[in-house]
Amino acid sequence: MTPTISTKRALTLPNDILDHIFQCAPDFQTLSAAIRVSKAWHHVFQTHPKSIVRLVTQNVVIGPLPDALRVLRYFSDQETNEENGEITAEELQRLQKNAAVVEGLEAAFSLKHRDPLLGTSQLNSAESWRFARAIYRIMLYCAVFRLPDDEDQLHDVEEYQRDKIEAQRIAMLSEYSTQDLFELNGAVVFLRALAYESTGNDQDDDGEELNPDSDMLIATGPAAVLKAHRHGDIDAMLEIIGSTVWNAEPYSLLEEFFRTPLQKIWATRQVTPPPNDETALQDILLDNVTYRSAPCDQCGTVGATKLRHEDNWADLRLNIRALLLGNLSGNFIEMEPLGEAKPERDIPKLISELYALKTEEFKDWNKSDAVCNACFTKFVSAHLHLWLLDYKLKDGWEAPKDCWYGYKCRTQTEVTLHAMTKNHLCAPTKPCN
Repeated sequence: MTPTISTKRALTLPNDILDHIFQCAPDFQTLSAAIRVSKAWHHVFQTHPKSIVRLVTQNVVIGPLPDALRVLRYFSDQETNEENGEITAEELQRLQKNAAVVEGLEAAFSLKHRDPLLGTSQLNSAESWRFARAIYRIMLYCAVFRLPDDEDQLHDVEEYQRDKIEAQRIAMLSEYSTQDLFELNGAVVFLRALAYESTGNDQDDDGEELNPDSDMLIATGPAAVLKAHRHGDIDAMLEIIGSTVWNAEPYSLLEEFFRTPLQKIWATRQVTPPPNDETALQDILLDNVTYRSAPCDQCGTVGATKLRHEDNWADLRLNIRALLLGNLSGNFIEMEPLGEAKPERDIPKLISELYALKTEEFKDWNKSDAVCNACFTKFVSAHLHLWLLDYKLKDGWEAPKDCWYGYKCRTQTEVTLHAMTKNHLCAPTKPCN
């Protein structure tokens, strides 16, 4: 097949056109491939490589480059201008890593607040810019004020340095305009909700309910929050907080990591504080709140804030034990293989396998269906015990006789011998008393 543009013509493009092509490269892999096309192309790049690299860096970085660079250079001993200094190869790698975090968080934000059916960001360019700028500033703040992950050390810091640290936090945040702080606060509200969702709305190790308004989890930084969100658990955040701190009494420097400094700034500037719920996003991070509403493909409900479908299963966080029918979650004989299987580590694979086990009641359901949370939960709960049974059988387990009361049996949680000698991964055949 004859190409529309000959190789010769492509290699003799005017220098200013080549220069523009290099500047528009979406990433450094593309730029590298372009400058290796020919010696002539490489020569054009060498005429002013710094400006080209900087422009491509802006293409890679989501949002304002100065804020992204400040995250990297704040602790640097070099007297390099944060905005105009030459970008090193190491910095390029870190910029790309941080940009991936911003991109992942923006996609989650868009899914939650703009379009429940699309896993990629639907924010416009101005909204994306504001969101990214706020996230980079939160990254920096979390890095600067990271606290010890040992409870004894944190106790000393809280007791002897709290006022000093709080003043430093206020000073850093006070560098930003009130509008910028409103945007930052909106991103904090979003991260706080995302981090809390990663806990499964569960309890801590002492059985205490977690406080959804606490800043403890987001003090670990945006990267840890995104990782926890994707994995469906809080391990990534706990690695930074530290187990002794997590299990200790609340410390205000963690619990009020953002809230207290921001409250004091609102008071000093005599402005009405923005709401600390997700209405804080309206007209601040978003130009308009035009959340796409679509009906549930099964029950027809319109206006559900989240629709579950095959394209966004990877963003789901499921508390598997809580979704099991009847009293199965209290049967530790069954919970042991469930813990070994770790189905929550690959939610798309799990849901796909649940569809392969569809019961008669769900015969008309399809993986491409967009369903509301109530319908989705109903489907998952109706099939999880069948999935666990299938998993155990494939692992070589020989199923004993079914218990008459199946997953509703109360004895399975109280008598180990009964739990071991009867199969409870089945529907009841007799009514429970």
